Amino acid sequence: MEVVHPENCTRDRFSFAMGNSSQRHDPPVLGTTVARLVNGWDADKQLKAEGWTRFVCFSDTHGRHARISPEHIPEADVLLHAGDFSDRGELEQVRSFAQWLKDYPAKEKVVIAGNHDLSFHEAYCLAKMKKTSMCAEAKAALAGSCIYLEDELVEVLGYKIYGSPWQPEFCDWAFNLPRGEALAKVWAKIPDTVDILMTHGPAQGILDHCNSGLHAGCEDLLTAIKQREIPVHVSGHIHEGYGCTEVGKTLFINASTCTFSYRPTNAPIVFDLPPPELLRGQSLAEPETRGLVEGYIEKPHA
Repeated sequence: MEVVHPENCTRDRFSFAMGNSSQRHDPPVLGTTVARLVNGWDADKQLKAEGWTRFVCFSDTHGRHARISPEHIPEADVLLHAGDFSDRGELEQVRSFAQWLKDYPAKEKVVIAGNHDLSFHEAYCLAKMKKTSMCAEAKAALAGSCIYLEDELVEVLGYKIYGSPWQPEFCDWAFNLPRGEALAKVWAKIPDTVDILMTHGPAQGILDHCNSGLHAGCEDLLTAIKQREIPVHVSGHIHEGYGCTEVGKTLFINASTCTFSYRPTNAPIVFDLPPPELLRGQSLAEPETRGLVEGYIEKPHA
């Protein structure tokens, strides 16, 4: 399993890992997944195929969204944010994040919460703070800036996107559940047909390696993804796991924007997908899809 991990890389190293865009405009081609990766630091210079849709992925911005470099704000059709958009669910940060989303150059924005977004988890607030009033305020502040998902499915530009904030117990934060049956029940809610799965935590053994040596991902989540052959999985949570890799027919993305030291310097991870009917109805190995992909590589369209 080769992991593309551009954190703290020079542009030369990043181009080597993701495809040298200084020589051509097409993104690198993965071996078994239909998604096409795009260099996040100059995505605006890279054209997409006619009929395809561009997604830009962020996660773990931790209230530092205003400090993201302008070159890391590429235009896209859909923005995906995999949680931890605040430090501790502070209302002021949520309001600022909502405005950032409104200003972002993307037609659609889809967001889930993470373990740091305390004010979005009512049960946690009730147990720890003995009140839930801040939860309604926080969700109201985010309303109108994005589609917020919490164990829900939405169709965006024809793509089926499912989002869930849960992860295995990780210190004493929000949206934590014990490994095993509790999390398996959460992942059982994922529909059979999903084009993009967003979860705050990564799958077991994939972009989940902590500096401590712990693999913090969820084994039952990985099982659920494999059972459904989901084309793209977007997560965050483990800042050190930033990057992307393909396993089987799935492109796995850890889109953590902040580094381990909480600097918002990781470039967003950008990918293009073919039209939904092609994504669901064809495999990359089939001639019709292979021809489309090959045409995309050789002759990208505006």
